[in-house]
Amino acid sequence: MTPASRHWLGLILLAAIAWVHYRDIPGKLGETPYLGWMYILLVAGCAAAGAWLFTELARAGYVLGAVISLGAIAGYVLTRSTGLPGATGDTGNWSEPSGIFALIVEAAFVVLALSRLRRPTAAAVAGRSERDLRS
Repeated sequence: MTPASRHWLGLILLAAIAWVHYRDIPGKLGETPYLGWMYILLVAGCAAAGAWLFTELARAGYVLGAVISLGAIAGYVLTRSTGLPGATGDTGNWSEPSGIFALIVEAAFVVLALSRLRRPTAAAVAGRSERDLRS
């Protein structure tokens, strides 16, 4: 498996997260403008994280994507449980299909990111190999 091909799943999950929220931006900007702007930032963050996955910043891409995903999961829980200022219309609406889909892909990205971040970097492996050769 080539280094770039290992990151396609991450890109697909980030694209799905961005797509779900992108579709809702016009409605959120009309209802609760600050949430609409948070959605815009989420989409931009997913784009940046996805682009970084295919550069030497892949680890940063996984960290950024995981932070975005965890933030989106927290936002979902807050809007469905206590509500947010000016946004109480979704309180109790736990079964919305797009919300459930978003939770699934966000959680999947967090799991993927954790598995990728647990792996040592190529530089760390090379440094370890050099130390082993010297001893």
